[in-house]
Amino acid sequence: MESRGNKSTFLIQSSQNKSFGTGFCVDQDEQGSFLVTCSHVVEECGVDTLEVQGYKAELLAQGSSQTIDLAVVYVKGLVDINISTLSSDAKEADTNFSIEGFKPHKQESYLLRTLHGSIKTVSQILTAKRNIETYELFIENDFSIEKGYSGSAIVCENSRQVIAVATDRNSNGKQAYAIPISYLKEIWEDMPRNLFLTTVSEQKDNFSKEVFESLDSNPLLLFSTDSYNHTDYIEHIKHEAVKHFGQPYMVEINCGRFAGIRDSQKFFNRLARTLGFGRNIEDSFDFEEALIERFETAKPLKTFILIVGFERLDEEIRNSFAESLRSLHEHCSREFNLVIFGGEKLIRLKYSTGRHSYFNIFTQKMIPAPAFDDWKTDFNDLSKEQYKEVLSVTGGYQKLTEYCFEKKVKTAKEAEKLIYESYFKSELFLTYKESDLCMLLSKEKLGDAHPYSDDERLYRLYWDNLIVEERGKFVWRSAFIVGLGREVLGCR
Repeated sequence: MESRGNKSTFLIQSSQNKSFGTGFCVDQDEQGSFLVTCSHVVEECGVDTLEVQGYKAELLAQGSSQTIDLAVVYVKGLVDINISTLSSDAKEADTNFSIEGFKPHKQESYLLRTLHGSIKTVSQILTAKRNIETYELFIENDFSIEKGYSGSAIVCENSRQVIAVATDRNSNGKQAYAIPISYLKEIWEDMPRNLFLTTVSEQKDNFSKEVFESLDSNPLLLFSTDSYNHTDYIEHIKHEAVKHFGQPYMVEINCGRFAGIRDSQKFFNRLARTLGFGRNIEDSFDFEEALIERFETAKPLKTFILIVGFERLDEEIRNSFAESLRSLHEHCSREFNLVIFGGEKLIRLKYSTGRHSYFNIFTQKMIPAPAFDDWKTDFNDLSKEQYKEVLSVTGGYQKLTEYCFEKKVKTAKEAEKLIYESYFKSELFLTYKESDLCMLLSKEKLGDAHPYSDDERLYRLYWDNLIVEERGKFVWRSAFIVGLGREVLGCR
């Protein structure tokens, strides 16, 4: 059975009785979709008889219908549908919302209807063990919430994000109740990371936390395909390093200041002097010994090294420094915590020669792409609507997005016209030939995603920012970029 291609709200019903409710999609994989509904909907329909559009629904997580009235089901076969954006931000009275749910219609049919209302007040459900926050809802006009709306998403009118889930109603349906969607975190143990929309500050804090949770004697490469300035992420990690290890044992090496040096001996001598090791450093071996000596008085011997601007070094020096860092880790893996920021040249040092690569022992983590608040720091008058319109065209491609914001583009149509008339039109695909790309430009999913893909075309497209990773697969950044590529290359 085919699923609806443009919706995220679905009827959840029983194959054995007449019970039903509503659910909405919050995540998806290649085989199916993850829907959120109410725990009491699952109980009334029956765990073993749950169905969504003819597909069997498998219960993954469930709270109590008396407290956290939420449940998560997985529907295999339900694919290519919209995913709702979740927000854990607490809301106050008078917040306007929309709600989409099902009500009985004619015999064996249901009506999907969207209602509008506002949060009347924020209350507490008192239980023997804890208090659960609930939103009391008021429905506008002559409409009312009916029984089938249980499990419907409460969507904030301003942000268009899901803030709660409808759970109960009073007899006339003009007033109802909803549980904040943030409680989903308490019942879904295996909930995917980043399911909830976070602020930029939260995103950076979460990223730093993940870095240090992964660090224990495990060197990390933090990379990005964009030219975006990751100063904020660097500062977050430096701050966390000081908290973890103490200021005397946090070393930052900014390789940018050595970018013009071509002689390895001169590089290590200058680097040693910058770090206060003295002048008697002639090569990487002397540097390693001096670094170890500097921190050997720590009890226990433990320090953190943060390296930025690594890719600005001369290639020969970069390789020599990489070899030195690998050696340092192999000899002192429990003492030295290494984190390096970079991009393609950094990834090459991990994968280019297999197990003989200098950084093959390092793990990697992708630095998040800039979000709305990041852009707003540079473009003060940027609105969320404008941001969404532009990204629907650029797919987040750094240079294209910045160009549109600089020109104060407000709609997707304006963004398409601006890019189409700019030098970007030919520059994006300048190094590609028709034979290289036309077949790929006809596909949606291009193969397994990996920053050092064995497929030379995918590797080039990834580092040229034309494709991105989405659920483990490479996909084109946007339909507009695909259309542009097909036109420039003359694809039939």
